[in-house]
Amino acid sequence: MASPTSLNSFVNVPLTFDRHFGGTLQGTADPYISGYQFVYFPTLPSNLKFYANTFSAPNMIPDIPHLLGGACLSVTPPGGTLNKAEFTGLGGTKWEVPTNIDYGNTITVKFLEFQGLPIFNIFHGWFRMMRDYRTGTSSLNSPGPVAGLSYTKSSYTGTMLYWTTRPDGLSVEYAAFYTGLFPTKDPQDSFAGDITAVDKLEIDIEFSLDWIWQEPWVYVAAQAYAASYNTASKLAHGGAATPNGLGSTVGLMTDLPTATTP
Repeated sequence: MASPTSLNSFVNVPLTFDRHFGGTLQGTADPYISGYQFVYFPTLPSNLKFYANTFSAPNMIPDIPHLLGGACLSVTPPGGTLNKAEFTGLGGTKWEVPTNIDYGNTITVKFLEFQGLPIFNIFHGWFRMMRDYRTGTSSLNSPGPVAGLSYTKSSYTGTMLYWTTRPDGLSVEYAAFYTGLFPTKDPQDSFAGDITAVDKLEIDIEFSLDWIWQEPWVYVAAQAYAASYNTASKLAHGGAATPNGLGSTVGLMTDLPTATTP
């Protein structure tokens, strides 16, 4: 969903030949600036923390949603295509009508890896929870410490809220909410070694998704999260608790409204 408000007033911006919208008083229009994107995972599989910590170093990942949000480097959302049918008239004249929509059902998120490999452990554990590479079956609904979790989509999928802001990090421009998420890759191939390659590690994870939500409540939720992030950042650096003069602090990391979300 795009921001419902904008400081630009295009009624007062003349259509200029040189596309020069700079200045101070008249004829100005602020361009959209990319690179200020954020994600948060309000819902993750209830037993993911167990699997992420069990298959590697125990108890090393205390807060998976905030870790994933902080480690996110880039997001490639899906787009949509309106398909059409073509008709031919007399003399070869052509006309068309829309037929159906075709939306992508994958989203790619890039994460920065850290010492101790928390990002790898999360997605390796999530993958093995759905299908263990040794047995080919799901670890859900098995006896032992994970007893009671049946194999249903609600048991192995999550949700993700994605939003971009203006350079202030607070004013939301674009927002989308994705549901039915699960990773389609065990990122073990990220650890190839080369003695001549000494660099950071960034892990691309492709998620399958079921629904893309861009209703008004998504923008409201994204704006609340943006304010919470802003507040948390100020508190972490010894700043004021009130984000940019909003008048009150916003509850940190409150979940999405349960009455309106799928």
